[in-house]
Amino acid sequence: MSSVHVEPVIAGAARETWLGGSLKAFREDPLALLCELHRASGDVAKFRLGPKKLYAVFNPDMLKEIMVTKAEAFCKGGTFAEIKRLTGEGLVLSEGELHKKQRRLIQPKLTRSHINRYAEQMVASTLAHLETWGDGQERDLAVDMMKITFDIIARTMFSYDSKHAQDQIARAFDSINHIATRKIRALVKLPLFIPTNENREYIQALRVLDDTVYGLIRQRKAESSLEREDLLSVLMRATDESSQEGMSDEQLRDEIMSMFLAGHETTAHSLTWTYDYILQNPNVEEKLMNEWKHVLNGRRPTVNDYPALTYTQNVIWETLRLRPSGYVTSRTALQDVEIGSLQLIKGDTVMISPYPLHTSERYFDDPLTFRPERFEQDRMKELPQMAYFPFGAGPRSCVGQHFAMLEMVLILASIGQQYRIKRSSTQGALIPEALLTLSPKGGLRATVHRL
Repeated sequence: MSSVHVEPVIAGAARETWLGGSLKAFREDPLALLCELHRASGDVAKFRLGPKKLYAVFNPDMLKEIMVTKAEAFCKGGTFAEIKRLTGEGLVLSEGELHKKQRRLIQPKLTRSHINRYAEQMVASTLAHLETWGDGQERDLAVDMMKITFDIIARTMFSYDSKHAQDQIARAFDSINHIATRKIRALVKLPLFIPTNENREYIQALRVLDDTVYGLIRQRKAESSLEREDLLSVLMRATDESSQEGMSDEQLRDEIMSMFLAGHETTAHSLTWTYDYILQNPNVEEKLMNEWKHVLNGRRPTVNDYPALTYTQNVIWETLRLRPSGYVTSRTALQDVEIGSLQLIKGDTVMISPYPLHTSERYFDDPLTFRPERFEQDRMKELPQMAYFPFGAGPRSCVGQHFAMLEMVLILASIGQQYRIKRSSTQGALIPEALLTLSPKGGLRATVHRL
């Protein structure tokens, strides 16, 4: 049995201070706070972040009501206002009729049949990046995964060759990730017009991304037609059913930015966490290499290989259990609503995290141990639906779930066909950093050896 024990998240005191409530504990380690609230309160905890009172819900049946059966009674709410500086009214954070309309436009381009067409580009982008690797070279796998996934999303969704701007774009996303997280958790938020060094850096990073995205829109509009079959052309051809008007440049910008954020960063982080677990456990690595040898026999993977790469999929599913990129979200009640035994009134906010459930002994045997075998033989179907939800659920579930899973499997298999990877002797334990997504702090140093 392949297994790696994962060190538990050690919770600090969840006791509330008079002024900040649990804000200090949430800033220091939100995963620890949420786990502590779960242990102390069971299904529902009531706590405070600064002046804001919240509920944290840990019961799968209640979570299903909030996210699926009674989803219309909730919106994502003010918690995400800071992220909207980046994504605007894109699919990730838009609400109501706009969200439904945009999802109707985008989801058909992310069905399995459409996504499968992107498999060849996923492999091609990975192999092109591997050409920059040298035998025996030490690399930061976190950086490599970010570059590969960004190139894939840029080429498949927007037919955009990102290589010339990749480093600049990566720095901009990194700045926004850290600064936006600090602003979200601050008790006092300084508006952007105050010229602090942090605000100037934030504005400059947003400007870099805006210039990139608006440049992409201008370039596509300058073409003689919009007959490409990528997502950008679909969005640019789309018209409103009633007004027959197309999307404004601002709405196009928001959708592209949302896709860049959701479509590459979370996937890159998940791949980095996956390598962290593989490199800690030779048994997992051996089983992966045997599967790749048996299924691929030395050739590059294709979309047709995906169903047979079951252990590779299970390694990723187990990584997403212990390191869910979307580690926390929230919903705000749009009306008075009853959720299980909890009576919410309009304006109440519920914080939702998969992590406390993913690491609960109630649902997973030896929950802090990395064990891909737990996903064999459809064992997850024995659990309540919302005991494991790395891609969310309901009408706001991730539209790119199959894209991400196919991409991660093909990237791992493509690299595994060419390189054996060893953890660097200088690399310590990889620490989770709870930013906008659950990030691997400091990167992952490893040496790559050509097969």
